[in-house]
Parts: sequence; structure tokens; C-alpha cells
Amino acid sequence: MIKKIILIFLLVILLVFLYFFLNSNENLNAYINKYSNSATVFFSTVISTEDLLKKYTSSVEQEKVVKILIVPGHEPDLGGAIYKGLKERDLNLLLSEKVRKILGKNIKFEIIVSRDTNGWNPTLENYVNTNNAEILSWVNDKKKVMNELVETGKISVVKSEMGHMRAPLNSAIFLYGINKWAGENKIDIVMHLHFNDNLKYKGKPTYAGFSIYVPEKQYSNSTSSKDFANFIVPELLKIQKVSTMPEESNGVNEDQELISMGRYNTSNTLSVLIEYAYIYEGFMQKTKTRNAFIDKAAASTARAINNFFESKDQQLLVTTSKQKTEKN
Repeated sequence: MIKKIILIFLLVILLVFLYFFLNSNENLNAYINKYSNSATVFFSTVISTEDLLKKYTSSVEQEKVVKILIVPGHEPDLGGAIYKGLKERDLNLLLSEKVRKILGKNIKFEIIVSRDTNGWNPTLENYVNTNNAEILSWVNDKKKVMNELVETGKISVVKSEMGHMRAPLNSAIFLYGINKWAGENKIDIVMHLHFNDNLKYKGKPTYAGFSIYVPEKQYSNSTSSKDFANFIVPELLKIQKVSTMPEESNGVNEDQELISMGRYNTSNTLSVLIEYAYIYEGFMQKTKTRNAFIDKAAASTARAINNFFESKDQQLLVTTSKQKTEKN
């Protein structure tokens, strides 16, 4: 009798063990699948160079098919470098307006600017102001997914070599808001235009040249952004050298921390940030030479963008891509 009781007891224990084992395996599998799927979504390319080129070449005459958002760095009355009374945010605006006018001549481009001499673009400003809580919740969700993927080893954290100043909360919300709005409104390209600055060594400026930032390679919008930036470099090299700051010496620099590049994978849009020169460089301190440089920088930027869409190599890429699609 005792043996039967012990046997029944052991059988019950075994059944309970099997129940929890199978149930825990289901939870484990669900957990693995959840983060595996999250990683797949996180890494997926949201806008490919080929698709963007096809979009451009397939458009009919008089159709504005490629949407470009130009973001003059910083806010209308706040932020940016200041050197001997020269305000970077004003230079960014001047340059952006010139780029807008040149690109506007291409009938296939729809050009939008985030701000002009009157202040913020009313549509963007209204969007951010009326959706503050939603934007913050959206960013927190993205941040949570990224942190979970980092913890499971699906994504690596890459710290910026040069470091960045932390944006004030309101400025950060606006930048995240631009990312969210651009995705919702099917913007194809977002260009953040800036002039550079750095800490001085023994009271003197130390660096010169341009640099371009793109999303870090693990982000969904990285590949096309880097392709785009690589068309800008040779044009800027005609008027300016690459930054002499060692951390920026690649010319095109991947970054995981800049909000404008889609921190926490918050951008579905091809994105670049261009620093055209250091604000304290000699030619930037004289009105005549500064204006001449800004004119050249605007022309070079616009020419690079047109080349990105219309060069023979790019057209060959579209043709090759079409042929592969037809074969499949």
C-alpha cells in the first residue's frame, strides 16, 4: 500500500514537472520569437536606394514625386554655435534657403523646410505642439525595444567617438517629432544643415573642414543614407576639405546617438546631417568670403542630390534592379 502511495505521489510530481516544463518552454519560445521578430523589424531596411531611384525615374513629367525635408539646424531663436557675434542658426537658415531655391527647380522634387525667416513651419509646429505626449510615448516604446534587443545581444551599443551635447527636452521632442512626422508623411529625404564648432584648445580654435553624419549601420535607414552621403562628399571636396578633427576624418561618420539620425531607430527616412565648416574658420569671419562659401555650399549640395538621382551609375543601378525583378 505504501509503495502504491509513493508511486502515485511520484507520478503526480512528474506530471506537475512536465506541465511547468512544457509551459515554460512555450513562454521561452514566445520570448525568443518576440525579440527575434523585434530584431528583424529593427534591422529591416525601410527605404532602399534602389526603391528611391525607381520612384524618381518612374515619375511622369510635372510630377513632384520625391519629398525632401530641409532642416536648418537649431531653433529660430535658440541654440547653435556663436562666435564673435556670428550665430550658427542664422547661417543654417541662409544656406537652407539657397538649397531650397536650387532644388526647387527640379520638377520631381517637393521641397519642405522646417523653418524660415518667419519661424517654424506651421504644420510641423502644430504637429509637435499637439502631439507632445504621443511623441514621448512613441520614443519610449522605441527605446524600450532597442534596450531589450541590446540586452539579448541582438544589437550593439555604439558610442559616438566625439560625443554630443545633450539637447534640451523641448528641442529633443521637436527633433523626435520631425522624425515621426516625416515617417507619417512619407518624406523621402531629411537633410539637417549645420555649421560646426568645438571646444577651444588654449583659447584658440583648433579644427577646420566639413563632416557628414549618417545613421549607424544597425539602424533601418542607414544604408540608403550612407549611399546618399557618398554623393555629397566629392562635391563638397571641391570647395572645402574634410574635417581635421580626428573623430570626423572619415568625412562620412556613422552615429547612433544623434536624434536627427534616428536615435532608438526613430527614423524611417533617409537622413543626413552636414556640418559645412567650423564657424570660426577665417573665411567664415568675413562677410564677403562667408557669403561666397555659402553660395558654393548650396550649389554643391544641390548638385550632389541631382547627381544621386540622375548620374549614369545610378541609372544603371535602377536598370539592373529592374532586370533582377523581372527574372524573379
